[in-house]
Amino acid sequence: MRDTAALLLPQLQFSASSTAELLALPLPETGKLLVLCDDDSPDGGAAELMTQLRERHGAKRCRFLLCLDTAIGGERLVRLWRLRPDGISCRESCGSGRLLQCVAVLLRNGRYEDPQLSDRIRQLLANTPLQEEAVVLSVKEEQLVRLVAGGRSTREIASQLQVRTDTVRRRLSALYGKTGARSQGGLLVWGLEHGVLRQPDLACGLHQRPGQDHGAAAVGNRHRSGAIHR
Repeated sequence: MRDTAALLLPQLQFSASSTAELLALPLPETGKLLVLCDDDSPDGGAAELMTQLRERHGAKRCRFLLCLDTAIGGERLVRLWRLRPDGISCRESCGSGRLLQCVAVLLRNGRYEDPQLSDRIRQLLANTPLQEEAVVLSVKEEQLVRLVAGGRSTREIASQLQVRTDTVRRRLSALYGKTGARSQGGLLVWGLEHGVLRQPDLACGLHQRPGQDHGAAAVGNRHRSGAIHR
């Protein structure tokens, strides 16, 4: 994915194997950021990456190109699509020119969806019952579900979100009512069934091995030169 994108992004500068690693990099403070990523990172995948970068650098600065497996779960695919990435491409067709086409469209400030995934998304949306479609979590609610899935306590979540512990409890209670879950376990099951969570998100820190590569994210800045490839 990085090698293909570098054909149109000679100024590709950064690459990382997780959201946390990418956030720790000295990303430029000005100019547009074009972020290429898969959904394999151990700390929330593409959803968490888009959420964190938009909060830190602003939604207007960040553009996202997701490179997804054709076998991605339907609920997960719809969930990522609802986060409005600027481009969606099939990983299996990276070498056929579609990824380059997608990058070229995004560089012209357009939006691109691989026809194979786009057709599947439309079919999934058409087959979604109205009562299920109505349960759509906000970005902050999804982030809270992922923090719970990561095994963090209420106090740890409050510290990370910089809110009071009773605020976290109140938000969790609201999530239970919205999703129909009766406990944190039920909330996690709901998250898996509706694409908010992936199996690697469940206490992901317990399963990650040192040095293990869980996918990649790359950032290109159109206003600076130089490149770093791993």
